[in-house]
Parts: sequence; structure tokens; C-alpha cells
Amino acid sequence: MRVTVDATAIRPGHAAGVEAFTYGLLSGMAADTSCELRVNVLRGTLPRWRDQLPATGLDWTEVAQPLRSDTASGRVLRRWTPARVRNSLAVRRAVNAVRQRAVPRQRGADVTLYPFHGAPIGPGPSVVVLHDLRHLRAAFHSPGFAAVVRENVARASALVVTWPHPYREALRLFPEAAHRTALVPTPTFQPAPDRAAARPEPGLLVYPSSTASHKNHATLLEAMALLPQCRLVCPGPLVEPDASRLLARAARPDLRGRVSFPGFVTLDELNALYARADAVVIPSLWEAASGAMLEAFSWGLPVACADAEPLLAQLEFTGAEATVFRATEPASLAEAVQRLLADRPRYAAAARHADNRLAARTWTATGGDYLDVLRWVAQGRPGPMPRSAFAAELAGEGAA
Repeated sequence: MRVTVDATAIRPGHAAGVEAFTYGLLSGMAADTSCELRVNVLRGTLPRWRDQLPATGLDWTEVAQPLRSDTASGRVLRRWTPARVRNSLAVRRAVNAVRQRAVPRQRGADVTLYPFHGAPIGPGPSVVVLHDLRHLRAAFHSPGFAAVVRENVARASALVVTWPHPYREALRLFPEAAHRTALVPTPTFQPAPDRAAARPEPGLLVYPSSTASHKNHATLLEAMALLPQCRLVCPGPLVEPDASRLLARAARPDLRGRVSFPGFVTLDELNALYARADAVVIPSLWEAASGAMLEAFSWGLPVACADAEPLLAQLEFTGAEATVFRATEPASLAEAVQRLLADRPRYAAAARHADNRLAARTWTATGGDYLDVLRWVAQGRPGPMPRSAFAAELAGEGAA
């Protein structure tokens, strides 16, 4: 089977969870030598991809793509363009039309995998990965992205959803696609190499995430003003327009020296940060599933998280216990952190227990589940769609 993976929507160092997901998935798929894997990436990014994926068996193609918002000029434009304009249907269609001219024809591929659902797919047999469907919800509605997602769902030969909550949401929003939609959960993106046994820096809070608006750093910073005993580090891509506002807020006297945004960090740097951390705080307003939460569990770090519906579903799925706060209320967040730190051993033990739910899940197994779906599409979708055995074991989740 010849598979093309279109990763041109992902610029290393700028795509956060989708980037980590794609690295892991490609490594898992490359472990199966029975298929040919061709990966399309942005021109100039190939060395970064190869650093993350030294595995053999991947055939790379670099593609130039204009009008990117993750370049230096694009970030400036994004900072000053109103969201209603940036996310409008007309602008999104125009930008996508220009970008699509640079996408190479998928000659010779039996099937194409699109690891990010927010970019338009091309012609031919295809599998689209659905992650976060927030753009289709009223609170986060983006006409341009919503239209792309709906069109991709309609055109794709098959859909794969990464976590139980968005899987249920996909079935609700697109019941006509249920027969070609599969749930394939992932492992923890960046699991701990070793669990921390000590508590090296009491009061050090970590929130690894991009600074996209729905990640809700603004509430977290106001809560930090109520937690003078704590420090906060927020590694992750500095996405405009929020990045500039957050950096300015962190520089004010009440937070100066206690809050930092180091930008995208290497895996070694991230691990060093987790090894020092006292707890992980997740104020996000919406997720497919929080990679930071799973990474915290793998380190045995206690978690305070917002009461967003997907985060609560993730706690239920993992059997985890965390201190939960009202997502947009700084005082509630601060109180949850205080409760967590006052009873840290209890919540650290809960994190280690939750990690056991996913500890055996590997990228090789995940890649195998994806290849089963890709093969089903390449063969003309004979019979029922393949289902992940791991997904079938999820209590209360219908994988059929």
C-alpha cells in the first residue's frame, strides 16, 4: 500500500499538539514496513522533521506554501487583523485557494492521510483526522474553519477521531458519516522518561500550550496575581494576537519575575521543566483531549483543570482526580491550586493511578490502527470499517 501523508498544514515549532501527534503517528506507521510512506512537508522544515523522525522508510517531499500565518510576516499580520476578518468565510476560502495551488498532485498514492482537519483535502481516496471540533460550536464559531471542516467530512473516504469526547461529538454533528468514522485513541504524546520522586520546586506551576485564545492563559495570569507564593512557566508556540498581550501582562509588577513564556521548547527542555514542576494547571476552554494532562499523569504530577466539557470527559475516561475550577474565574482557579498544593500527595497519587490507563498504549499500535483504516479505504472500503481494539475496551464508549 502506498500512503501519502499531507503534513503541509504543520510547521514544526508552531503547531503544538497536532505537531506532537503527527510525529508520534508517523513513527508508529513507519514501524510497519509493508507500506510505502511519502510525507509532504513545508519547504525549509525538512531538517526539523528529520530531527524528530530519524526512522527510515519515510520518503519526504518539500512543498512551498504562501500566505502562512506561522511565518514572521504572517504573525505580524495575524496580530493586527481582527478575528472576525481573519476567520471569515471569504478570507479563509481565498487563502486556501492560493495555498492549494502549491499542493502537489498525489500521483501514485493509494490513499492520502490528512493529520489536521482544518486544511482542505485534495481529490482521491483520503482519511482525515478529526481533533478539536470547537469551530463548529457557537462559543468558538469560526465560519471559515467550520466550512472547511464540513467540506472535509463530506469528501473524506474515512474519518478518524482521536478521543472519546470529540468522537461522540462527531457522531452527533455528522450522523451520515458514522459508518466511516472510527475512534483511535493515542498514547501520551511526551511521556515521562522517569517519574519524579521528589518535589524539587514547591509552588512551580506549568502549563504547556500554544497561546491560542481558547487556551485561556488570560484567566491563568489573573489567577497568578492571587497566588503570590507560586511561579508559572508556559512553554509552547507564541501565537498572535494573544502572545503579545500575555507577555505584556506578565511584565506588570504583580507578575514580573514569576511568570514566563519561553516559547516552543525541545523535548529535553520540556522534560527538565516537568521534573522541576510542582503541579500542572490546564485552564483551556476546549480541547480534543489535553496532552498536558496526560503528560502530567505520566510524571505523577497533580493537575488543576478547568470545567470545560472535554476536560471533564478526559478525567472520567482516565479515572483521574483533579481539582476543578470554573474556567473563566481567576478566583476559582486560584482556590483550586491552593487546594491542590495543600493536599498534593493525594492528587499526585491520583495522577500516577490515571497514567496506568494509557501506559500500555504505544505509537506502534496506534499506527497499526490507522494503517488498518487506510488499507480499508485503499481497498475500496470492503465490509464494515476496521475498529481499534483499544477503543473497544473503553468503558462506556461505543467503538462500533
